[in-house]
Amino acid sequence: MKEPKTKVLQLLRALDKLIIDLSTNIAEARSGISHHSLHGYRQYRAKLDEYHSLVAVIEHQLLEMPPGRQERVRSRLFDREREALALIIHAALDFFFALSAIPNLPIGIRECFEQELLSLQRAEARLSAPEHTGKLSPALAGDLETAGLLLAEIMAKAPALLNFGTAK
Repeated sequence: MKEPKTKVLQLLRALDKLIIDLSTNIAEARSGISHHSLHGYRQYRAKLDEYHSLVAVIEHQLLEMPPGRQERVRSRLFDREREALALIIHAALDFFFALSAIPNLPIGIRECFEQELLSLQRAEARLSAPEHTGKLSPALAGDLETAGLLLAEIMAKAPALLNFGTAK
C-alpha cells in the first residue's frame, strides 16, 4: 500500500493535470457552441465533475496526514480551487454570450443549464470564503453576476422539454 504522502502527491499532480484538461475542454466547448453543438460542453461538465470528485478524495486523504502537512496540501487545494473558480466563471460567461446570440435555441437546453445555475451559485458561495479573501480578482464577482444575468436570459428564451406524462 502506498504511503499517504505519496498517494496525495500523485492525486495533487492529477489535479494539476485536470485543471489543464478543464481549460482544453472549455476551448472545445466554446468552439462547439459556436457551431450549435453541446457535445464539448457536456465533456466540460463531465471534467468539472471529475475535478470535484478528485478534490473530495484528496480532502479525505488529508485526514491521514499530520497537521503541518495538511495545511500545505490544503493551501495547494485552495490555489487550485481559485484557478478552477476563475475558469468556471469565465467559461460560463463565454458560453452564455455565445448562446445568447443564438435566436432559436434547441429543445432541452433549459434543462441542460439548470445545472449551470447551481454551479454558478456554488462559485458565488466559494468566492466569499475566508480562504479566498483578497486572493481572487475583484472582477470575478462582476463576471459572475454578468454570467448569471445571461443565463437567466437564455433560460427565459429556451424551450423546455416536452412532457408526455399523463394529464391529471
